[in-house]
Amino acid sequence: MNMSPSPSILGWLRPGRRDVSANAGLILGFIASLAFAGESAVSLMAAGMPADCAEYAANVTQSEGSFTSTSPAVNGTRCYGAFQFCDSGTLQSYWSGSTADFLASPSAQVAAWDKYENNEWVQANRLGLTSAVGQQICYNGTCAVISQSSILKACQFGCGKGGKLYDLVQSGLDCSAPGTRDGAGTSVCSYLISGAGYNVSCITNANDGVDCLPVEAGPKSE
Repeated sequence: MNMSPSPSILGWLRPGRRDVSANAGLILGFIASLAFAGESAVSLMAAGMPADCAEYAANVTQSEGSFTSTSPAVNGTRCYGAFQFCDSGTLQSYWSGSTADFLASPSAQVAAWDKYENNEWVQANRLGLTSAVGQQICYNGTCAVISQSSILKACQFGCGKGGKLYDLVQSGLDCSAPGTRDGAGTSVCSYLISGAGYNVSCITNANDGVDCLPVEAGPKSE
């Protein structure tokens, strides 16, 4: 996403200069490991989520939070809502009001997430990250065929140059490659797999997934 640099937890997570959008998404992915609540497809649709993306969005919130979630502070950064927008930059980029008003407005959260997903999909295409669609990936004993929804869920880590998905694609989809985990040890591969097979046509204008497509068992990796 396009936003100006702001203080974040990234210096602690991984040193070195990064694309701002990769930074912002990395915070989302890192904080996601701290919050597991989630919203249903029904509650998301009631807040304005398009029906053809509701199952996928519900899947994302299972890894992120609920409409009223506030993450623990990490180096002064907190993240808010069902999709965990952070006060180090992503929240300000997609919401102009207070954090209290953001938490009180499911429709604002859905609208912000829709814009975020569309921006990240544009970046993923621009950087060639969608070239991974159709390839199989295995991680910790589970395999899945990467779909458009896989890419978008991995964009919770950011889809900019130098982000986790970017590093993974550059490595040839090696889940053990450097730069493919966040500071909490969460692998972008886990998001590619858990997000596979969902309809995300409200974002990509094409549906290569079947809602709730099951993943398969595969060789276990460390």
